[in-house]
Amino acid sequence: MRRTAVLVAIASLLMTAAAAYTEMAPPSAWQTRETPVYSDPDDHWAKDPSIIKAGDTYYMYHTSANPWQDAGEGGKGEPRIDYATSPDGLTWTRQGLAIEKGRAGEWDDTRPQAPAKPILRDGVYYMYYTGAGRKVSIGYATSTDLRHWTKNPRNPVIKDMSKSNDPFIHQEGGLYHLFFNDMQERVHYVTSANLVSWSSEPVLTGAVGEGNIVLKDQGVYTMLTAVGHSHRGEYYKSWTSRNLTGFVDHGKIKIKVPAWASGAFGHGDVIGRDNQYWLYFQGTSDGGKTFQIGLAIHPARPIGLDDGK
Repeated sequence: MRRTAVLVAIASLLMTAAAAYTEMAPPSAWQTRETPVYSDPDDHWAKDPSIIKAGDTYYMYHTSANPWQDAGEGGKGEPRIDYATSPDGLTWTRQGLAIEKGRAGEWDDTRPQAPAKPILRDGVYYMYYTGAGRKVSIGYATSTDLRHWTKNPRNPVIKDMSKSNDPFIHQEGGLYHLFFNDMQERVHYVTSANLVSWSSEPVLTGAVGEGNIVLKDQGVYTMLTAVGHSHRGEYYKSWTSRNLTGFVDHGKIKIKVPAWASGAFGHGDVIGRDNQYWLYFQGTSDGGKTFQIGLAIHPARPIGLDDGK
């Protein structure tokens, strides 16, 4: 009896200590929605979302279908980039094709993927994306209405490395920075004043990962990168820098990953609204047979400084 009483007392003390630690531990600043905000009704396979608002409408572009369908991964039809629209960023309606796969022999004849957020310049939207063919490179398409896109006939434009993947464009002043990752998943950037001609020597940032996102807040650049395989435990890491090089690794971000995204959580985009950052991300829990788009919200302040482990 005495031994039992001692064990019960010890267990009670441990539970009390754990509860006290939980109360003292800072909660995550992220608030994650438990259910996806978008599941492609065509094939339930939507990856790599990028989001832009124009007028009263939000546009989401995403990778759809894939060339490995017969190997058990999801999607149907030709690999392509599709798009959806929303009045509020929460309720989305599929619209269909944005960018099709290239013809045989073209630079993107295996698949187009990973569309970057479209950038408006002089009345024209530029959407950079990855194309896979003989190698993995980056090119762009243009549009005046965000619905009908024309590929640049001189694609690809970022092509001199063994692999150039997952473009993201950060604009600051009159200069555009195009971030991308290489074969070793090291993140580089090139610069441009016109979204067409880019600096010839990529700059290494010191960050590593895919599907990068770059934000600047209170003089701090934060980069989010996806680490791990895209359907086997992928997660987001945060990095910070004062000058776009020498990014400091803050580790895995503190965020509740919903069950439907337990196999992949990454490769997304951020928009700013209502004094918040809205992070759209891809997720799967079935080994990549389906991918859906989720949403997590963070106060508009430097992410990397309070969310790394």
